[in-house]
Amino acid sequence: MLTPNVTWLDLCLAGIGAYLVKQVLNKNPAPFPPGPRGWPLVGNMRDMPQIKPWLTFAEWGKKYGAISHIEVLGQHIIVVNSVKSAMDMLDKKGTVYSDRPVLPMAGELVGWKHSLALLPYSARCRQYRKNIHQIMGNRAALHVYHPIEEIETRRFLKRVFSTPEQLFFFFFFGVLVYCPLGRGPIVDNTYNM
Repeated sequence: MLTPNVTWLDLCLAGIGAYLVKQVLNKNPAPFPPGPRGWPLVGNMRDMPQIKPWLTFAEWGKKYGAISHIEVLGQHIIVVNSVKSAMDMLDKKGTVYSDRPVLPMAGELVGWKHSLALLPYSARCRQYRKNIHQIMGNRAALHVYHPIEEIETRRFLKRVFSTPEQLFFFFFFGVLVYCPLGRGPIVDNTYNM
């Protein structure tokens, strides 16, 4: 419970003051492209189209130019309305604009931030992709893994047909354990085939 000296109005005014100070101090040195003006805190949430967004984006392209900007709940969104601008950005400066979103739950908290799927585009990501391509992404690897795939597919289908209620178990151990560990699935002798 709040003490009588501090009221809800005081807390609201302090929150608004903190937000305004943050807005003044956090000026971005590179301004965003033009776009519709947003509201404090929610930004352009009311301007974001729910149905046929491409029509609204095309209108913004005519009004604000080939590249426009909106902010929804603190998330900045850049809308590219020109094929030429998109090709220039993605072809000529692709490394500047390519990256993956940061997923704090999967990356930081669970500890998967160094897995290829969650790795930001960097030298480490390029090295991981190169290594995987050398191992699995060429025709020579196709000849190495094809017999293993055939055997495991047949084992998997036989197990599923004999006990379909254990599909998840067979999938998890038969497919996901075999490839990373390089050994067969861990199942009891009932399903040896």
